[in-house]
Formats: sequence, structure tokens, C-alpha cells
Amino acid sequence: MVEDFQEEMLDENIPRSFSIHERHYESHSRHIVDENGRIQDCTILILDMTDTKAYINEIKRVRQQAEKASIAKSEFLANMSHDIRTPMNAIIGLNDIIMEECGDTEIYAHAKDVQSAAKNLLAIINDILDLSKVEAGKTELVYEDYYIKVIANEIVGIMDMAASQRGIILKYECDQTIPCRYNGDDGRSKQILINILNNAIKFTKKGYVRVYITGKPGVNEYKELLTFCVEDTGCGIREEDLEKIFEDFRQVDSRRNRSTEGTGLGLAIVKHLVELMKGTIDLQSTYGNGTTVTITVLQKIVDRRPISEMPELPQTEQKITDTFTAPGIRVLIVDDNVINRKVARGFLKNYAFDLTEAESGPEAIELVRNIRYDIIFMDHMMPGMDGIEAAEIIRRDCGENGTAPVMVALTANAMEGMREHFLKCGFQDFISKPPDPSEFQIDGVDMDAAMEYYSGDEDSFVDLLELYCMDGKRKTELLHELVDSDILRYQIELHGLKSASANIGAMDVSALARAQENAAAQGDRAFITEQFPVLMAEYETLLANIEQFLEGRRQENDGAEKLPGLPIQELTEQTAAALEELKHFRSRQCAERVDRMLLHELPEDIGKRLLQIRDQLRLYEDDNAEDLLSQLLSILKKEEEVK
Repeated sequence: MVEDFQEEMLDENIPRSFSIHERHYESHSRHIVDENGRIQDCTILILDMTDTKAYINEIKRVRQQAEKASIAKSEFLANMSHDIRTPMNAIIGLNDIIMEECGDTEIYAHAKDVQSAAKNLLAIINDILDLSKVEAGKTELVYEDYYIKVIANEIVGIMDMAASQRGIILKYECDQTIPCRYNGDDGRSKQILINILNNAIKFTKKGYVRVYITGKPGVNEYKELLTFCVEDTGCGIREEDLEKIFEDFRQVDSRRNRSTEGTGLGLAIVKHLVELMKGTIDLQSTYGNGTTVTITVLQKIVDRRPISEMPELPQTEQKITDTFTAPGIRVLIVDDNVINRKVARGFLKNYAFDLTEAESGPEAIELVRNIRYDIIFMDHMMPGMDGIEAAEIIRRDCGENGTAPVMVALTANAMEGMREHFLKCGFQDFISKPPDPSEFQIDGVDMDAAMEYYSGDEDSFVDLLELYCMDGKRKTELLHELVDSDILRYQIELHGLKSASANIGAMDVSALARAQENAAAQGDRAFITEQFPVLMAEYETLLANIEQFLEGRRQENDGAEKLPGLPIQELTEQTAAALEELKHFRSRQCAERVDRMLLHELPEDIGKRLLQIRDQLRLYEDDNAEDLLSQLLSILKKEEEVK
């Protein structure tokens, strides 16, 4: 070792590194001098750095892995952002076309709401998907003048529908004494409030969500501490989870909130944005009773007039544009049902098409042989020759008259995969036919009114009626219980009944529910007591009528030919697969698997259990459905062991 001694190690205050027998060392030297300043000796300290160097190398390796993962994440988010932004831009563009071309004031108002919501969503997507930008602190604020009341009304308008769909009330209050106009990043303020309200609504099953906006003087006369307070009566947060609530991709108490969708990014982004705006966020929660979130941000005052004296703002005028007309375009409507042909004519009448009707496939073929049509609307299911067979003959045997037209299938069967099937058979696309009113003769249901709210196919409308009945069994008992004991919850349940009844065309029940809801809001006990029996009699009669109609359809379907029964082993496998789907929060896939099982011949007990499971899935009662699936799987496994 002395022979290999490096003289450089004698240099004072210069550390030297060297290796011997795969060990790593570091030397530090210090000269010893006499009173004349001459070097008399040298002290050398040699440290074994092998473990330290290994530790440093490990840290470097982990850091490089983290950097690679971060790069991969950024690339993934960049790709995903394109995939999501593309359809969002399409939605906004198509909605703009609706706004330009619609001649109906009410539709225009709905389209304006869609435009506002879609643009807000796109703005949020643009930042959420580029998460690396948020983490790097590169999100920038854009300062503009805005009226706080306009922003608040816009947000409440967007979120009120989400609250109504969950059967809860969205309360909104704004302090009328605070200044009406500020300068700040109104887009970020909207994003913060939408995220907080969305969270509150998602985790509130009954009761209300309340948003309150107020403020107080800031650091000087030109500043205001603007405060947004969102209170809910939802499930609340455990004390030990309060610190976790603002973490990325974190959704606390996931078992209890299993049916609530979300990435867990909303509150993390809110916290980041509030801090960026030099604000504060405070969260108070009682587990099982609700949560209150208070956000305070400093904004510059632009107009000191209070909200109560806010100037009248000009209203956006609706641009009325006539729908296009295309005289001379020949259109053939093929359907064996005269009412369906009449409905199709009604849809097409404003375009000035040259319309011709045919009531069968053979008649349509003869017409096409002699006349060149531009568009053919062909019913799928017709007696004798169906639409697919007729389309194939037209394409094959009618020359240019058969190959030139755009052919669109009309069908009540909008199941997944049908579009691809029609494309293979010579069609360019298909349209789901709305329910035939003559097929839904139910006392208390106005199908013309229902069609104003509903745009799906016949099977989906039947599903809607079944959901209405299933919910009705719960709601009738609940209304009897609440009418004398809890006026607020009574009002909330009536709000849901009013909307649900209008959706199926039960306008009498909807009107009675609206009157009771208004009375509950005003505390008019006398009206409630007097009219409650009238509402319940009408509601229970309606439910009985719908149930009678559905039972008739079930008997018709029971008479239809079923697929062959499944072996016990396959039944067990399918049930286990459905249970696994549900455990991983894939409710839709689970429901589709259950529906496919019900297409087969089944033992009576198994069939009844599967129907119960399907009902619970339709009511979004995933926990109940999971329990029922577990019970069914146990029964099937026992039967399999016996066999």
C-alpha cells in the first residue's frame, strides 16, 4: 500500500478519492508547521466511503426512475388530453350549430347552458390533464374585470341540474352589500367553486347543498376579501382523513363512497389554485352530518356599488336563423306502420323535401327501380321482407338507382353493435325510432308530453317506467312518513317526484307534486294537509296503471323464445364474473352481463334472483346488488358441488 501511496494526498485542504480492493476511500490532510512556518509533519485522515457512495448511487438511481416515470406520465397526459379535448371541441362546435340554427327560444336557452358548461369543462380539462404544469407551478392567472353575481348565477345554473338529478336542493345566497364588480381571474374562481360544489353534491344523498358568497374589506380600500362558503348535509369526513382530502388522486372512505365517480383531483387542484390566488381554504366536517368549505381570495374592487345596485347588463340576443330547405331532394320513407310514417313526415316537413312513402320492402324496391331517390329511410323490422333484405336487393338489383341513395335504417333496437351490423348490410347509418304512442296506452301518462322530454328508443322508455315504479314503492312510504315529521325532506322528495313524473309524461302527478313542493317551501301546512291525500291517490293509481302495463309486456316477453339454458358451471362462472365487475366499480358491465344471462332459459329461483339484482343495479344500489350476487354465487356453487 505504501508503494502505491499518492503524494497528492499530502496537499492540504484538498480531499482525494481513491479505491483499493473495490473499497472506496476519501483522504483529508492537514500540515503541521513550526514557529517559522516550515512544514514539519502531515496528518492524514482516511475515511471509508464505500457505504456512503453506495447510498448516494442508490438515491441517484431512484431519482432517475422517478424522472423517467414523470416523463412517461407527462407523455401519457399529453396524449390523453388530445383524445379528450377532441370530442369536447366537437360537442362545443355542434352545440354552436344548434344555437345558430334553432328557432325555438327554450331550446336556445338550453343550448346556452350547454355552451357555458362545455366551455367550463374544456377549460378544466386543459389544466387537469396537464398535471405536470400544475405540479411545476406554471399555472398562470389571467386578470379581468367581472361581475360576481353573473359568475355566481352561471355556476348555480350549471350545478342546479346536477343537484336536482340527485333529489337534493341547491340553496344560493349572495350578500347584497358587497361590491358588484372585481378584477381577478374569474375563470379560476369559477373552477374553484364548481369543484367544491360538485364534490358537495356528489357526496350528499339527501338534504341540501348551500353556497353563500360574502366579503369583507381587504388590506386597503381597493381590495376585498371575497369569501365562498359551501355547506352540505352529506356523509362528512372522518377527522383522520381531513389532512388527506387535498392529496392528488385521493378519495377518502372509498368503500362508503364506492358509487361516487371521480379522479380525486378536484380538491387538490382547488387547494393549488387558492394558494396561487394568495387565498386560504378552510374545511370543517362532522362525519355523518356534513361538511363546510370556506374559501377566501383577495380581489381588486372595480365598482364599489353594492350588488343590490348593480347596473342592468345587456342580454345576449338570440340569433334566429331559418332552417335550410332542399326542394327537389327526393326522400323515400319505408315503414309498415302508418303512424311511424306520419311521424317521419313531421320530422322532415320543414326541409321541403319531395317525400314518398312505401309500406313494405317489395313496394320500396319497385319504387327505387323506377325513381332515383337521394335518401331512403328504411324500417328494420317489417312483416314479410325486413328492411335489411330490402336494402340488399336495392343495392344489388336496382342499378345506379340502388347504389346512389344514402340509406338510413329506422329501428327500435339501439343495442350496442347494431350500427356496425347495419353498415355491413348497405346502410350509411341508423336512427333509433322514438316509442310508438299507440304502444303505450297507460291511464295517467300523456305520451305526447313525454316525447317533449324523452328522445330515446322504446326499450329505454320501458326501462324508465320500470325505474319509476321501483322508486315509487320507496317514495310512497317515505312521503307518508315525512309529511308530518320533516317538512324539508318532504319538499326535497316532492321536487324529485315532480321532475320524474314529467319525464314519463305523468303531468297530473307532476302538477300536484309541484303544488305540494311550493306549499312546503312556504310552510303552508293547511294546503299540504288538504291536498296530500289527493296527490297520493293520483300517484298510487298511476303506479298501479304502469305496473299493469309492464306486467302485460313481461307476459308477452315470457312468451317469446328464450335462448337455451346455461350449464350450472357456466352460470356460476358468469355470476362470479358479474360480482367481480361490481367489486371493481364497473356497474354498467355487471348490468350488461346480468341482462345477457336473463336472455337464457333459467330455473325459476335463479331467474327471480337475477331480476332482483338487475333492479338494484338500475336503482344504483350497488351494495345491495353485490350482496345479492354473493348469495346467488353461494347457491350456485353448492348446486355445482352436488352435481
